[in-house]
Amino acid sequence: MSRENEAIEWAAGAITGDKSSGAAQLALLGLDLMAEACAAASINQTDNEVDAALPKILEMVRRIDGLRPSMAAPGNWALMFYAELRERLKSAPPDGTSGTGRTGEPEGLDALGREIADSMKARIASHGGLMAEAAETILRNAGRVVTLSYSSSVEEALKTAAPEGCEIIVAESRPLLEGRRTVERLRRAGREARCVTDAEVGLFMREADALLIGADTICRDTTAVNKVGSLPAALAARRFEKPCAVVADTFKISGRLNAEDVILEKGPGEEVWPGSGKICENVTFETVPGDLITCYVTEKGIIAHHLIREEAERWRRLWEIARLSGKQPAPKNPLGRAFGWCFC
Repeated sequence: MSRENEAIEWAAGAITGDKSSGAAQLALLGLDLMAEACAAASINQTDNEVDAALPKILEMVRRIDGLRPSMAAPGNWALMFYAELRERLKSAPPDGTSGTGRTGEPEGLDALGREIADSMKARIASHGGLMAEAAETILRNAGRVVTLSYSSSVEEALKTAAPEGCEIIVAESRPLLEGRRTVERLRRAGREARCVTDAEVGLFMREADALLIGADTICRDTTAVNKVGSLPAALAARRFEKPCAVVADTFKISGRLNAEDVILEKGPGEEVWPGSGKICENVTFETVPGDLITCYVTEKGIIAHHLIREEAERWRRLWEIARLSGKQPAPKNPLGRAFGWCFC
């Protein structure tokens, strides 16, 4: 196996096996995987067939999309990578190179792939600040906020937008206890964060001002997919008439899945009860119906349910165009026209 193929298999295994990182972190790994696919394709690149590797790279998009079925973001970012790569190759000069890089020199497919991956990683990094800015409307007067598990988006929102002295209650999120990581990171940032058991969420929700949860996927029917424990927290928020906000960028929206289509990932029973794993269930994700969600905090601001449906339809069209482009010649940059903001 070549070095490039070894790197591809390592990255794919890292995405599949990582049970502690959120969807945004795994999307970063997916972009690395797309860059590695470009590097592997560049080995057989000829001057007159610089875009001959596109079908294989599109196949990598599909592979990444299937690695974590409860998470939309890795596949969506990989699709955007493919869209930009295709656009750049279609606009390349006729000498077989893929255009010029930042230095003005001709760049090969491997360098182009790395440049696109780095650019998209920077976009992912910028979304945290944009979502935190949007969350200020919800958090500006909060005295207590409840959350659970670990979400980099929720963490940034709480660190940046929650007022001084706001008490942050974090459910520990068994069995891997990702909530403790959230508490540690918030306390290092000077925030008043406390850890509670998952069973205490309803108790603390009674006196809270808001519930903030992340999402690994937002379905086209506005259902959110998040770490198990999110549904009881959302039900408690509804019972005590407190807002439930989902903090997630629009790249976590699925244009193809409704709640009944979601494959909920499971972990080994040994994580729940070492030595007695055979009698344990360990479903790690669950769905939160849209009617329990007050609003969605995204990089585009706070948006309501009908806008989630509009974003989902754009993603559906984009995936459909990508599917067709793998079967027959397609017009120049159809992906960009279908989803005009994707290259900005």
